[in-house]
Amino acid sequence: MNSLIVIATLLLLAIIGLVLWWLWPAPLARLFIALERRRCGLRPARATVDGIDWHYLEGGHGEPLILLHGFNADADHFCRVSSRLAAHFRIIAPDLPGFGTTRLEQGTSFRLEDLAASVLAWLDHIGIQHFYLGGSSMGGYIACAIARQAPERVRAMWLLAPGGLRDVKLSPVLEAVAEDRHNPLIVRDMADFERLFDYCFVHPPWVPGPVRRFLCRRVAGGAVQAQRIFDALRFDSQPLEDVIDGLATPTLVVWGQSDQVLNAAGARVLAERMSDAESLVLPNVGHLPMLESPDVTAEAWMGFTEALARRHQTAS
Repeated sequence: MNSLIVIATLLLLAIIGLVLWWLWPAPLARLFIALERRRCGLRPARATVDGIDWHYLEGGHGEPLILLHGFNADADHFCRVSSRLAAHFRIIAPDLPGFGTTRLEQGTSFRLEDLAASVLAWLDHIGIQHFYLGGSSMGGYIACAIARQAPERVRAMWLLAPGGLRDVKLSPVLEAVAEDRHNPLIVRDMADFERLFDYCFVHPPWVPGPVRRFLCRRVAGGAVQAQRIFDALRFDSQPLEDVIDGLATPTLVVWGQSDQVLNAAGARVLAERMSDAESLVLPNVGHLPMLESPDVTAEAWMGFTEALARRHQTAS
């Protein structure tokens, strides 16, 4: 009898596990996400500024390093690289307006300049005046606009395949957009999510099934707003070439050579147009080097900031 009870209990637990894994992924997904944040030394926080209820992750010690994610992403994209940097920097990574769990009022502007101003207002609110600034894809585009608006506050920039360039050959993803085919960046269902995931990586990191389904449902639920954000950045914002032209902020550009979302030729454009920039193109890496190659990406930033510190010491 006891053995039958044990077997029945195990069978029930297995059924519950399968239901959670396949049909109701949110509880397991939130658990996986919380464990990953804890492993990487990041904790969630919130702050409301000018009608935007910001969600952000924070952890580590040292000078502030603000990290801005890309389109249809969230702050958790920086967990893996943050675990390599938290001993040297105070990591602060927000969910940008319109993404993740940052909540906002109707009518919020998604023009590049307005998004940059919103990030600066949030940083004022949480007491961050001077900082290092990193950004992936769309986040890199916004980072450059922040450096243009407040150059005295940004110590250096770390751009990871930034978006917004108009004068480079289109990537496979942007070719589809330009030809008015299906926009791979707008996710409406699991097939869209998996397609975009494949576009972003050469060697995809493992993501548990419940997390993939949970993120897909969240992103798909905001598809209409995501299209609005995409259009505001594409049609109503300055191209990145104009934003960075002559920008003197010390900058490290990191790009995956096999990026299918944004053409890696952009690294050369940035290095040519910015007066104090250097670039690193990583072979056999896709659009999100901080996820696909976090060790190399973190080491590149550490080396860059150490060299920058030595340069300042020599100058003084």
